[in-house]
Amino acid sequence: MTEDQVQIAIRSAIDAVRHEVRPLDFEHAHERSIAHRMAVHLEPHFVQEWDVDCEYDRDGQLQKALEGIKGCDTEKKTNGILPDIIVHHRKGEGRAHNLLVIELKKNVKEDLCDRLKLELLTRPRGHYQYQLGLYVNVDGGKFTRTWYSDGKKA
Repeated sequence: MTEDQVQIAIRSAIDAVRHEVRPLDFEHAHERSIAHRMAVHLEPHFVQEWDVDCEYDRDGQLQKALEGIKGCDTEKKTNGILPDIIVHHRKGEGRAHNLLVIELKKNVKEDLCDRLKLELLTRPRGHYQYQLGLYVNVDGGKFTRTWYSDGKKA
């Protein structure tokens, strides 16, 4: 799947979340609820060859972890990670099996831990090697997107 196709799928999913018949109250809904609805609308775009999961913490039989993420803020006590949404192959490893990782926050223009996480997760020589990363800031009904690839903002 190309980067353009992924971006089209993201735009479509965000538009679908914003225009659901029974829409979320973006001011009061938890970010997990928004991420879940976004993943629901992403799934049809990837159903043929990819898995779309929320808060997927597995790396084979181990918990997903990133060396260097511990202590990125006062609350982060371990290197364990729990990405908000990932598009991947559940049984695969490396770049060919990890397409997209998404971190979502409400009313936070940039979260330093999420930025570091996306940089590390998209590094070409890192363990996970996601082809693309996306930070989404949900401010009211506005979804601001920041893309990552090759370990840096795109």
